Amino acid sequence: MITGFLKSAAILTHTLVSSLLIYLSGVVTRSGRAPSRLMDWWGKWFIRIGGWGVRTEGMEHLPEGGAILVSNHQSLVDIPLLVTALHRGVGFLAKRELGRIPLFGKAMTSAGNLFVDRDDPRDAIQLMRDAVRAIRGGKIIVVFAEGTRSGDGTIGEFKPGAFYLAQKAGVPVVPVYIDGGCRALPKGSLLFRPADLVVRVLAPLPPEAVTSLSKQEIALEARRRILSARDGEDRGAVL
Repeated sequence: MITGFLKSAAILTHTLVSSLLIYLSGVVTRSGRAPSRLMDWWGKWFIRIGGWGVRTEGMEHLPEGGAILVSNHQSLVDIPLLVTALHRGVGFLAKRELGRIPLFGKAMTSAGNLFVDRDDPRDAIQLMRDAVRAIRGGKIIVVFAEGTRSGDGTIGEFKPGAFYLAQKAGVPVVPVYIDGGCRALPKGSLLFRPADLVVRVLAPLPPEAVTSLSKQEIALEARRRILSARDGEDRGAVL
């Protein structure tokens, strides 16, 4: 318990200091490049301080250019996990509430992450424009399509709205299965625990499939592939 408490305190301190540095770098440079690099550094050391082993698979499926990366969601650990595992700058599409966290929200914004207010249509339209511009510029945007964290590792239904971004930008949708976050930091807990973390990048849905299918069909297929990865199956790509 003491070890877990000290680890949690160290991670919190690291996040606070990193958030300040990320935010200040954005103010000074007026560019997202330095904050994005510092966010990568934050993610790497977040995982190291936690002492979690990370196993990555399927990195050859990551496209060189922009894409929508859709993942299941288990824990707050998922963000630093993906930042660390993917070895390239990524942005996250998240709920506006995350962007309102003091200092951390400003740091996330400085690093090029996007926040949406689901109850404000005008906010969603502006976010759409910003996201499409970033994706067409070569950025990978990560979406947790369930819309909330899972308390026990189960995978809920995927909300189809985010897949409209992939259709508008004409880029692949890359499903990613992650595991271990619900054990590293259980939902509702502030105490970090030992766990093995997994990131498995799956075969993408190519742009031609993304533009020819409905958002609902894309959501169902992305979820099917992630469920197959969770169950240890490899049934191959349907599309």
